[in-house]
Amino acid sequence: MADHDTTKALRIAKVIELLNKKSPHGGATLKELAEACEVSTRSILRYLEQIENDMNIAIVRPEKNTAKKEGLYRLDAGYLPSISPEKALVILLSLMQQKGSALAGHNNELKDALIGTLFKYKYNPQTLPIEQLQERIHIVEDQLADPVKVSDIFTKLVLSLRDCCRVKLWYYSGHKRQNTERVVEPYGLICKRHNWYLIAYCLSRKSIRIFRVDQITDIFPYTSERFEYPADFSLREHMAQSWGVTINNDELCQVRLKFRPEVAHRVRA
Repeated sequence: MADHDTTKALRIAKVIELLNKKSPHGGATLKELAEACEVSTRSILRYLEQIENDMNIAIVRPEKNTAKKEGLYRLDAGYLPSISPEKALVILLSLMQQKGSALAGHNNELKDALIGTLFKYKYNPQTLPIEQLQERIHIVEDQLADPVKVSDIFTKLVLSLRDCCRVKLWYYSGHKRQNTERVVEPYGLICKRHNWYLIAYCLSRKSIRIFRVDQITDIFPYTSERFEYPADFSLREHMAQSWGVTINNDELCQVRLKFRPEVAHRVRA
């Protein structure tokens, strides 16, 4: 039998699904939502609060005098396209694969939204076998020591990239075994084997540097200090001269590597 949290997640997903369908036509009543989920209207009001506060999905609500039609609830930003169970399964597995990575911060709320779509055609809340599925699919990956914290730093970096604002970061240097404080202009993010790296112009070093995101211990965005992203900079071209993610800042040289025949197919271009 599915646990209480999973059943609740399924019902919340069902509320979002119904609002998706009803929003283009004006919305749905509390009674409609309660009957669809087989709960009280008071429970629906709690679900709506969680959808707005925890999942950051804006809802037009009549009790707040924001609805054009009396007594109808709808999504404020229109409605989302439906996802087939097959596509929802692929997305769910992708989220499971990112469990211990820098993208883990928002995984739980996204998984809750997918559960309803994934199982709504086959199962009901009382027989939802999501735990069985997770037990039968095991992903072996290196996990970060504190993925939630790294995810928060990663999100701030993405916003800084979007807004072209400088950031102060505290970076743990492995060979020095200490934190260093830098102010940088973030140029881009790259991912290599599930590890994320920040490419940024360091104001103290006066050069472009690479910072591994999970070694950034803290970050403070200077939202009022904007910078101009250099028009002649290309992240792809900059990383073309790197082996893995380590850039050779010295003179370029040509090397030849020899691989055994049984592994050559793994590195063949």
